[in-house]
Amino acid sequence: MPGTKQLLDRFKLSKDYNLISMPEIQLLPKEADQFIDYMVDESTLKDYARIVRMDRPQENIRAIGFGDGRFLYPAGQFNEAKYKKEWVQNRIQLQTRELLGAFPIFDKDLEDLRHLENEASFKNKLMSLVAKKIAMELEEIGYMGDTHGLNAFCPDDARGQFDGWRYIINHSAAGQQYVNTVSGSAHLKEACVCQSGASCPSGQDEPGADFKFPGLIAEQDPNAPYGWEFKYHKMLKNMPSKYKAQMGLANMVFLNSDLVTQDYLGALSERATALGDAIFTGKVPPAYGKVPIIDVPLMPTDLGQDADGTYGLLAGGEYTDAMLVTKQNLIIGIQRDIRIETWRVPPDRATYFFYSIRIAYSIENVDAIVFVRCLAHEC
Repeated sequence: MPGTKQLLDRFKLSKDYNLISMPEIQLLPKEADQFIDYMVDESTLKDYARIVRMDRPQENIRAIGFGDGRFLYPAGQFNEAKYKKEWVQNRIQLQTRELLGAFPIFDKDLEDLRHLENEASFKNKLMSLVAKKIAMELEEIGYMGDTHGLNAFCPDDARGQFDGWRYIINHSAAGQQYVNTVSGSAHLKEACVCQSGASCPSGQDEPGADFKFPGLIAEQDPNAPYGWEFKYHKMLKNMPSKYKAQMGLANMVFLNSDLVTQDYLGALSERATALGDAIFTGKVPPAYGKVPIIDVPLMPTDLGQDADGTYGLLAGGEYTDAMLVTKQNLIIGIQRDIRIETWRVPPDRATYFFYSIRIAYSIENVDAIVFVRCLAHEC
């Protein structure tokens, strides 16, 4: 997906359409000499996804493997029944959907342009706001989208038009929609619920629990002041060894909310180690072992305890996620980049800007993902 700078480049307008404004923006003469942008581009996941350029609305990515069984047998035991006659394949389908948007540009706001340094500067700042907002919305759609009514998105909510990465991961087990019959399923871990479905009391090692101390990304053993359980550690252990050997830890990342990273840093500061001091003071970037920890500000922190982790709006939740993933495993399919068109409407004394994009989301190999859901965080 294009970054903000690339989006801005595509927002370049013909000189025939040099009327630039935004709805409900009116700069008084004494204010128009300075225009401050408070919107920050918080989109992060696109930087670790693979972009697939698509020539048509639907394209397939195929994975092929050998399936179960062996090739080699003792000479005296080899017969026709041992022949490897079938391959196993998995089809990953990219199906784009079109997203549209528009905003009007009112002539009345142009009167303030004379108080600015130049019109180009004003135009770039306004277009920067639009580009950042588009990038953030596309990331939220790509992560939390689902077409199955889990979050009861309204018909006009784009998040209900796609199955996002989170849904794909949580529905990749055998027999589910997004299972990869060649490589396998995502490795799901519960940070607050035992396999029995009952809540896991902190500090109690219950049979079947994924973690000894459910809760935060780092939990201290109440019976051993210097004993800590870091969930990053178990995530690394549950990543199949073949990916760690083939791709290397440098090609993997932990992705989680910045609140989770802060909890990790807080735990390191309490341990008072040289490494903890270096990370906490910012001398080295956050990492667990050789794997970087990347802040994803748009990851929801108000998810429920249910398996699909619906938004807190429905579930009354206060939980979040963390995942270990190989770089470029997440897929963004783009049939075309953002298209901008203008329409002059004299009765409104405005120029309307219409933008559209055709996009799809998928995951190449769910087996190369370790996903922790129902993760607590400190506010």
